[in-house]
Amino acid sequence: HCIPVYPRLYLSGDPHATIVRAAREANADMPGYTVSLLAAALGGLTGRTVAVLGAGFRGGVKETVLSGVFPVVAALEAGGATALVHDPLHTPDELRALGFTPYEQGRGADAALLQTDHAVYRTWGTADVPGARVLVDGRNATDPARWEGVTRIVVGQPTPVA
Repeated sequence: HCIPVYPRLYLSGDPHATIVRAAREANADMPGYTVSLLAAALGGLTGRTVAVLGAGFRGGVKETVLSGVFPVVAALEAGGATALVHDPLHTPDELRALGFTPYEQGRGADAALLQTDHAVYRTWGTADVPGARVLVDGRNATDPARWEGVTRIVVGQPTPVA
């Protein structure tokens, strides 16, 4: 968790570091922004089931300290969605202990939201989240060819025009 902590340490010694503060604020707003992209593409979240892919704060790491998964799930649930979380490095019981309802690969969902860029998600596609109409990829780590027929939104890239 050192990478996201360093700017906080820097700010504690230099509270006038406006660029660092602005970067931290932008990063803190990303979970809500990402969920808003999903809500807009789905036409709302109420009654929707969303598979959140990845609980770790970064790919290949079994650590949730400072992970965006917590605010992502909170924003989805606040919008009326059912959020189900998958992480290849956590067992379903470990995900439950973190307060999440586990997602099982191959279970139907209205949408998927890639939160952590675990390598396994590069091979996932429509068969892994059947019924998904929208994929929001927060890490640009999914293969578009595997999500054919699904609206794929990559955070930081232009949103497709409907």
